[in-house]
Amino acid sequence: MSLPPFPPPPPAPSPALQAELTEFVKGISALCGIDFTRYQRSALLRRLMPRLDLEATGTLTALLAKARADRDCLTRLQGDMTLHVTSMFRDATFFKLVRHQIDLLATYPSPRLWVAGCSSGEELYSYRILLREAGLDKRCRVYATDLSATVLARAQQGLIEPYQLSDHEQAYHEAGGQGNLLDYCQLHDGQLRFHPSLIEDVVFSVHNLLTDGSFNEFQFISCRNVTMYFDEIGQEQAHRLLHQSLTPLGHLGLGIGESLRHSPHRADYRQLGRGEPLFQRIR
Repeated sequence: MSLPPFPPPPPAPSPALQAELTEFVKGISALCGIDFTRYQRSALLRRLMPRLDLEATGTLTALLAKARADRDCLTRLQGDMTLHVTSMFRDATFFKLVRHQIDLLATYPSPRLWVAGCSSGEELYSYRILLREAGLDKRCRVYATDLSATVLARAQQGLIEPYQLSDHEQAYHEAGGQGNLLDYCQLHDGQLRFHPSLIEDVVFSVHNLLTDGSFNEFQFISCRNVTMYFDEIGQEQAHRLLHQSLTPLGHLGLGIGESLRHSPHRADYRQLGRGEPLFQRIR
């Protein structure tokens, strides 16, 4: 399944809509227990406008009132605002570069890799396969976090949608894979799942890049297509946390279209490869 391109930014909202959105963000943050105040307002509006029609509310004020009264509406709304779009070996040239760098983890006695914003797990599975093919899956402890407990629960199941398998397989080979994804899968109760050995040693946890602190030291951090939805202050906060969590000479992977522009530590990194968002901390 090919992922849709990022849509162009919408026109600037009117002052009245901006004020309404500010009140909506305050209210929904309190309801969800997730601070959305550092999310880009244009990105939030782009996700919220279709929900106005789906919930037949017409305005953000009415949508907030419905979310307060209807728990299912709140769940749907939170799903819209936290948006989980992912795919295995997404941006195959990036993962091909990672494949050439991941052997460096063997130089550490107890390497750790953090997949921040792991969503439903496809990116996590990609890294686990790379580690196995590098002979590092037993040595490298992998941590997978997301702010949504719902998608984390799905990631822990290791499920693969059969209709996506051919696209995943193609991306795997474009990223330098020499085997077959089915070698890592098994049929269980009529469902296709990754073998438990790819999942069972992963540490899963709910974590918010904007409000939670560093919880370990890592030699590789993958935080792809997450910070792009934060405003400048939010990106600065997230990158400060990522830098604090990454060891010198460690690697940081971002998403296509993301950069270290708003990182207070951008001078401490060098970019690897031409145009790929993979960085190494040099100090």
